[in-house]
Amino acid sequence: SGASKRCPGYIATHISETDNGFAASLKLNGQPCNKYGQDIASLMLSVRFDTSDRLHVHISDKEKTQYQIPQWIVPLDKGLGVDKRHHSLEFTHAHNETSGFGFKVQRDGEAIFDTTGHVLVFEDQYLELTSNVAADANIYGLGESPNWFRRNPDNTTITLWNRDVADPFGENVYGSHAVYMELQSKSAKFHGCYLHNSHGMDVVLAPGTVQYRVLGGTLDLYIFGGPTALDVIDQYTQLVGRPARIPYWALGFHNCRYGYTSVDEVNQVIANYSRARIPLEAAWTDIEYMDKTRDFTFDAVNYPVSEMKKQLDALHARGQKMVLITDPAIHVDDAYGTFVRGRDQDV
Repeated sequence: SGASKRCPGYIATHISETDNGFAASLKLNGQPCNKYGQDIASLMLSVRFDTSDRLHVHISDKEKTQYQIPQWIVPLDKGLGVDKRHHSLEFTHAHNETSGFGFKVQRDGEAIFDTTGHVLVFEDQYLELTSNVAADANIYGLGESPNWFRRNPDNTTITLWNRDVADPFGENVYGSHAVYMELQSKSAKFHGCYLHNSHGMDVVLAPGTVQYRVLGGTLDLYIFGGPTALDVIDQYTQLVGRPARIPYWALGFHNCRYGYTSVDEVNQVIANYSRARIPLEAAWTDIEYMDKTRDFTFDAVNYPVSEMKKQLDALHARGQKMVLITDPAIHVDDAYGTFVRGRDQDV
């Protein structure tokens, strides 16, 4: 952004080799700009070759006051660590008189992540990291958003901020996945990058750059060497965890819609599938079944428990399943037993 160009960037000092990479200190390279928070003067750089095709680059505050996702919440595979001589990726860093510290990750001499020439901004409530890409980059991922499969690389802002909305095209919806895959046009090879950060962020794609603008935390980057799309997915899921196995019935046809007014209407929809001879594995009911959208309750008028049990028994008798949607939000109301019990148990 224009504001960040006036920030001083950082300079690398105290560079040392480690068993599987190296470490350095990053010092603010001039007067703080404090554009969207307070510049943090002392940072730590850690570079580790986790596996033969995965590189971990972590830029964090020396005092460790910035929030980092605990390992017990999102367990990440650390990898055994490999000698950089046996790695498919190469890491280098440089100092630019204007922008300060930058680094470059290459695969077979081709840059796949390159921050050189761009100012690093690291404030308590704002981080900015920019990488060079091709002017017409082939970038995929960065969900969750209803959008074209290939992201538009021409001045597109992708917001990662979870919200419950009805699928607006090109906007952020239910989940945030700060991972992307890029296909290099020259080599026809894929690579990937994952930012392990739970803060809200914008990822801005512009001709020649991809830029992270993050509301806090640290720059905890994992870069995957590919070189095929399947390789990148394999390397990413090795890090964050493989998808859970799903039951066979989950692969069948399901019915789900927000807006049904009663259990009778849902029963009619289920019956219509049989009349039309359309196989139905599961009938979902959205949050209308609740009493005033309160978790663990039923609307006594439109979705009485007795009728819901009858629907469940009828589905099970035909080998079908019922799914009730639950939003993980508890009303703050002293007349709501779930809230009262949770408050009393300090949960």
